[in-house]
Amino acid sequence: MNRNVGSGRGITRGMIPLLALHAVNEYYRLPIKPPVTAGLIVANTLIYLRPGILHTLLPSIDQVWFNPRLIVRDRDLKRFFLSAFYHLGESHLVFNMMSLLWKGIQLETSMGSIEFASMVAALLAMSQGTTLLLAKTLFLFDYEQAFKNEYSVGFSGVLFAMKVVLNSQSDNYTNVYGLMVPAGHAAWAELILIQMFVPNVSFLGHLGGILAGIIYLRLKRSY
Repeated sequence: MNRNVGSGRGITRGMIPLLALHAVNEYYRLPIKPPVTAGLIVANTLIYLRPGILHTLLPSIDQVWFNPRLIVRDRDLKRFFLSAFYHLGESHLVFNMMSLLWKGIQLETSMGSIEFASMVAALLAMSQGTTLLLAKTLFLFDYEQAFKNEYSVGFSGVLFAMKVVLNSQSDNYTNVYGLMVPAGHAAWAELILIQMFVPNVSFLGHLGGILAGIIYLRLKRSY
């Protein structure tokens, strides 16, 4: 999500306790509790809340914005990787973590925790790298906005990649914000719908996630 969307960081609206209750309820019902999914949700939430010593240990959000120009110029791996784990506000965090909970439970249960963890790591690197490459390509064609002026954070790029992987396992139709679409096209439909209704989100970040998911599946099938 771009930095000009939402400004609720630090304002508690009670959404995080609801996320915790929902996550605990979902885990309680599962015969096997997926630990990697739980760890990712806890990590993202702690990074957002920054309790105790974490407030001084963790870099500020201004130090981790995903900005292609700064990443390339400074070779800033901190921005490249950590930006995915930061969120602008409580609603941004909770929306992404609810999505992670749903996708993570299904994928980790079917793949196993070790393979799931390695997949998430790969999708993180690939989605961030693809987004960077897209922005650099646009810059070469004299479109500077995405390369110089876009600042984004959030786990949504990885979530779009996970959605591609998850939907590749189904030939059925799925519901995307009230529309029934083939599962294989769900990520593309969500990309368009989100951009229509929330135009300031990071289109390149979401697109990079989808492309990362496609690349991951093709690489996996070739080995």
